[in-house]
Amino acid sequence: MNRDDNNLNMEEIDVLAVGLLLTAPMMSDYEMRCILSKLKKIAKKKKMTKYKNINEILDEWANRAYQLSMKY
Repeated sequence: MNRDDNNLNMEEIDVLAVGLLLTAPMMSDYEMRCILSKLKKIAKKKKMTKYKNINEILDEWANRAYQLSMKY
């Protein structure tokens, strides 16, 4: 796998995470806790290839989801 493939995968991970966050207002408490657990696992995977910590990654995804929700 070359570097470009790795970047593409990270972009796909970002899209997946933001998509999950966009559906959060319609989730129950239990569903939200499950999604948050999944997002943390995804962020750990992304952290392996980036220098950011997990909380920064989660904040970045939340910010993107908020911006998209306000846009539409």
